Amino acid sequence: MIKEKKYKIIKNKYFWISISFFIWMSFFDSNSFMLHYRFQNSIREMTYNRDFLKKKFLLERSKLKKLNTDPLYLEKLAREKFYMKKEDEDLFIVSRIKKNKKLTPHMNE
Repeated sequence: MIKEKKYKIIKNKYFWISISFFIWMSFFDSNSFMLHYRFQNSIREMTYNRDFLKKKFLLERSKLKKLNTDPLYLEKLAREKFYMKKEDEDLFIVSRIKKNKKLTPHMNE
């Protein structure tokens, strides 16, 4: 009885038409499911990038406003980023060298 039902389903032309339609829509059609999946991923990525760039834009706008209004911030930025100094000052640049030494047991004492 069960074998006959399975055989009937496999022999049914609508079953094969449905399967072929699903395969066609999944892989070969211009509006396939795979394309929709890729498009959704790219939309998600672009939305993330847009939000990131909006935050960065707002941050840069606030920095620009601060540069235009606050002379102390302008001086601090000039000294730190561009190593500028006043006429009667000397400038010493100290760089730190990071060492990746592993501690041995006798070094902990």
